[in-house]
Amino acid sequence: MLRTLLTVTLLSCIIGTLLGFGVAYCFLSVNAWMLETETKSYPELAEQALAQATNPNAQAQIGETTHNFGIMDVKATGAHDFFIKNVGTEVLTLTVDRTTCSCTGIDITPTRVLPGKTAKCHLKYNAEQAMTGKFSQGGIIRSNDPNNPEIRLIVEGVFTNPIVLQPSSVNFSRVPAGTTRTATVRFYGFENEPLQISSPLWADTEHFDFHWEPAKPNDVEEDGYLSLAQSVVEGTLTLKPGLPVGPFQEQFQVRTNYSNMVNASFLVRGQIVAGNVSVSGQGYNKATGIADLGRTVMGKSISKEFSIQFTGSSAPSASVQIKAVEPAWIMTEMSPPRNVGSLRLFSLTVAIPDNAPTGSYGFGGDNPPSHITLETNDPTMPVLKIPLQFAVGR
Repeated sequence: MLRTLLTVTLLSCIIGTLLGFGVAYCFLSVNAWMLETETKSYPELAEQALAQATNPNAQAQIGETTHNFGIMDVKATGAHDFFIKNVGTEVLTLTVDRTTCSCTGIDITPTRVLPGKTAKCHLKYNAEQAMTGKFSQGGIIRSNDPNNPEIRLIVEGVFTNPIVLQPSSVNFSRVPAGTTRTATVRFYGFENEPLQISSPLWADTEHFDFHWEPAKPNDVEEDGYLSLAQSVVEGTLTLKPGLPVGPFQEQFQVRTNYSNMVNASFLVRGQIVAGNVSVSGQGYNKATGIADLGRTVMGKSISKEFSIQFTGSSAPSASVQIKAVEPAWIMTEMSPPRNVGSLRLFSLTVAIPDNAPTGSYGFGGDNPPSHITLETNDPTMPVLKIPLQFAVGR
């Protein structure tokens, strides 16, 4: 009796175990996709699905693959929807493979497209780091359509400011003192309203002049995005005589009628080289044209001497005189001329008196300006301006 009971119990355990394994196997077989989804990442599942899904009955009907935004403002964001229809008899799967840059993103809705249905591919382009000029960006979508395994979507166009200047800066290289130079600057307007320029905004009208007039759109260069400009204004910048020998730099700004770019500016730089008149002496920098008088303290005067030299056919009759001094309390004296061979020389003495106010002079910024203006009879440099730098301490 006991042996029979033990036998029945053992058989019940074995049968129960086998039934448990069977139920578990059936459950796992039926729900394997659910467990796989929970344990694998989306890229792994997508890769597995693409590897297994080769059904030729999933067929992608692709509309446009390239969209042109046209002209866009720099740092603007553009978006466009592309559409892919499944004209097959099986489910069409779509996944984003890659984009051309981090500035581009693609969202697909839905990623599993039933027969007869259409997926929307929303492509967004963020141009926060974009440069002006033409652009072309996009991405690649993979599908299980064997005839269209890769679908390329592209957006393109032109990023530009409302106004583009060509050139963006003007360089007058090695201009002989006393001579005149001109340069042309073209303003390209990309808004529908014709571009207009009003009075230039800068201080140095003594040495620079600027005139402008509308230019014909067909005068725009054919190469590049400038050919898309809606209007053009051409300006002529004239450098007049009178700047001191040495390099110079000036920021020019003009007002416009565009609300998105009220002011347009360009940099003007260059170098004035000596003609028949030159300056030399301790503390005089020929590269910058600035005379450095040094540093002193209240109650102690300092002075330096500079040589004004004339060359050329008019040197024997050359003359120079002090026209203006800034600040007015700087002491200056011009010696009588002396001829040394073909040169005619003048000595200019500049002194800081012992009662000079404290401060730094002629160093730019909020410091008081300081210079000496000389007047000559030489046609290459009728006016010679010598910037000064010095400091007076306590």
